Amino acid sequence: MMKIWKIILGVLGGIGALFAVSSKSKEVKKLKGVIKENKKEEKLVEKEIKVLEESKISSKKEIGNLKRKLTNTKKNTQKMEKAFTEDNSDEAADFLKKFAKK
Repeated sequence: MMKIWKIILGVLGGIGALFAVSSKSKEVKKLKGVIKENKKEEKLVEKEIKVLEESKISSKKEIGNLKRKLTNTKKNTQKMEKAFTEDNSDEAADFLKKFAKK
């Protein structure tokens, strides 16, 4: 009788653990939207850099600033994706404070 009880509790505990793992916090879900926005911004900056390099009218300083902005955005996006995949709600909240557009 005791073995059956332990087996039942083990199965129920396993099912409960699966539900706990599958549910993501609000911050992590919102972070996914911020990641999408950052990726769109990266694409726009890349296009702008290409246009400015082809036009030869803009200064090297302006192009350098845009490239630096692109690099920083990519690094931040990678950090956000890491926090998202690890389901780290603390880091997600920090990124939302910094990068979420209000």
